[in-house]
Amino acid sequence: MSKIRILPEHIVNKIAAGEVVERPASVVKELVENSIDAGASSVEVVVRKGGRELIRVSDDGEGMSREDALLALSRHATSKISSEEDLEAISTLGFRGEALPSIAAVSRLTLSTKREGDLAGTQVVVEGGMLKDVREVGRDLGTTVEVRDIFFNTPARRKFLRSTETELRHITQVVTELALAHPGVAFSLSHGARKLMVLPRRGGLSERMEDIFGKERMAKVLPVSLKERGIEVEGAVGLPELARRSGVPQHILVNGRPISHRNLSHAVYLGYGELLPKEASPFFVLSLRIDPRAVDVNVHPTKREVRFSDERKVFDAVVRAVRAALQTEALAPHLEYPEVHPRAREIKEALEKYISKAQQLPLSLELPRHGEAEEGRPVPLWQAHNKYIFAQVKNGIIIVDQHAAHERVLYEEALRNLSGERPRSQHLLFPAVLTLSPVEMRFLEESAPLLEALGFVIRVLGKDVVAVDAVPAGVGPRWKDGELFSEIVGELAEGGTGAGLKEKLAAVYSCRAAIKAGEPLSPKQMQQLIDQLFATEQPFVCPHGRPTLIRVPLEDLDRQFGRR
Repeated sequence: MSKIRILPEHIVNKIAAGEVVERPASVVKELVENSIDAGASSVEVVVRKGGRELIRVSDDGEGMSREDALLALSRHATSKISSEEDLEAISTLGFRGEALPSIAAVSRLTLSTKREGDLAGTQVVVEGGMLKDVREVGRDLGTTVEVRDIFFNTPARRKFLRSTETELRHITQVVTELALAHPGVAFSLSHGARKLMVLPRRGGLSERMEDIFGKERMAKVLPVSLKERGIEVEGAVGLPELARRSGVPQHILVNGRPISHRNLSHAVYLGYGELLPKEASPFFVLSLRIDPRAVDVNVHPTKREVRFSDERKVFDAVVRAVRAALQTEALAPHLEYPEVHPRAREIKEALEKYISKAQQLPLSLELPRHGEAEEGRPVPLWQAHNKYIFAQVKNGIIIVDQHAAHERVLYEEALRNLSGERPRSQHLLFPAVLTLSPVEMRFLEESAPLLEALGFVIRVLGKDVVAVDAVPAGVGPRWKDGELFSEIVGELAEGGTGAGLKEKLAAVYSCRAAIKAGEPLSPKQMQQLIDQLFATEQPFVCPHGRPTLIRVPLEDLDRQFGRR
C-alpha cells in the first residue's frame, strides 16, 4: 500500500492558511489590500477583542458579481493576473488568490458585495472553509468582509495569540503602514465602539504623515525627494534629535506596498553617517517608486519581502536621498527660551548692542566673503568666552562651537586624505623623537601607511622609538612637541586595527588637533573657520554627533523682547 497520498482539501486549506494568516493583523492586511486593489476611496476597519472575536473590513470599491464573489473564495482565484508574463510586473497588492480562502478556512466568514448597476448585492457565508449559504442582499456599492472567531477550528493556533492589547497593536501597525502607502484613501479603525484612527483622504504622503505622527514630530523631520535612474524616493527622515534606542517609527514602502528590507534600512543608517548618536535608531518614512518589472514581490506568501533586480542601484539611491535631505541648515538645533526670560532686559541690551554692529549680508547664510574685511567692511563675528563664535545670518544669528566646528573640518579633510587625496604636510624644524609602548609600536607598524596618508612623516629609530619629521598642515600650536601624535597612537592602539580604522583615525585626529575651547581667535581665524565649516558635507554636527552650531531665529528674539 502506498504511503504517499493526496491531502484532503480542507487540510490543504488549513496549511495554506498557516502561511498567510499568522494572527488577526494578517487578516486585516489581506482584506484592506483587497479593498485598495478594488479602487476603494474609503476603508473602514472594525475589530473586537483584538480581532479574536470580529474583524470587519468595509470599502466603497467596485464590488463583485455573484459569480466573482464565489470564485474569490476558491484557492488561486484572482483578478489581478492572467498569464505568466503578469508575474513579471505586478502592480497590485494582492495577486496570489490565497487570502480569502485561507482566511475562510480558519474562521466564520461572511462576504457581502455589490457592483454599480446591480439591483441587489450578494452575500456568501463560509465556515471553516465550507460553503454554508449564498443569497441576495441589499447594500451599497462596495464590499464588506466579516471574519468571526478566527482559528475556532484550529485551537492549537488560537492559543498562540497574544493579549488583546498586543494583537490590537499589530493591527494598528498594519493600518498605519497601508495608510502611509495610500494617502489618497480614507481609513478608519475602531476597537468595538472606540475610534482609534480616523484618516481623511489626502493629496500626498506629507499630509498623511502629519495626520499619523502629529505636527510636533513632523516639525522635526526633513523632506526626502530624489529622482534618478528610474527610481523615485520621497518621504521624510527625522532630525538626529528624534533618534532613540527603540520604539521609533520606521517605514519603507515600495510601489505602495509596506515591506521589510534589512539592506534598505541599512542604507538609511548609512545615509545618516555619523549624525546618529551611538546605538540610536532614526525616524524615517520612505516611499519608493520603481518599475514593477524590476521588483519581485512573489517571494513570500505574506508579500512582506521583495527582491530587486538591481539591489545595489536601489540601495545607493536611498543612501543619496537620505544624505541629500540631511545636508541642510535645519540640522542646526534652535536655542529655546522660556516664554518670559528672567533676564530679558540684560539679554536685549547685549544682543542689540552686538546686532547693531552687524550688517545685513547678501549670502544665503549671510556670512562675509573672503577679502571683505580688508575692503573696509566690518566682519560681524564675535567670540564669547573664547569658546563660541556669534555670527549674523539672514533670519537671526548662529552660535558656533569653535572646537566642534574645527573637528568637522579636520575630520572630512582627514577622510579625503585617507581615501587617496594627497595630504598637505608641514615639515618640522626639529623632528620629534617619541618613545612608544610595545602595543603602540605594533599598532604603528600596522597602521603606518594610514598615518602617512594623513600627513605624518615617520621614521622608526629603534624597537620603541620613532621620529616624526612632518605633521598634517594646520596642526600648528596643538602639536605640542609630539604630544598630539602620542595621544592619537595611544588612543587608537587600545582598539587595534580592523574594520572602520580609517573613520576612527580621522575622528581621533580631528578631536585632538582641533581648536580647543578657551583658545582665543582673531577675526580672520573666526572667518576662516566658518568658511571652512560651511564648505563641508555635514556642517551641522561634529564627528561624534554633537551640534557644531545652533540657530537663534529672529522671531524668537523678537518674541523675547516683546516685539511679536
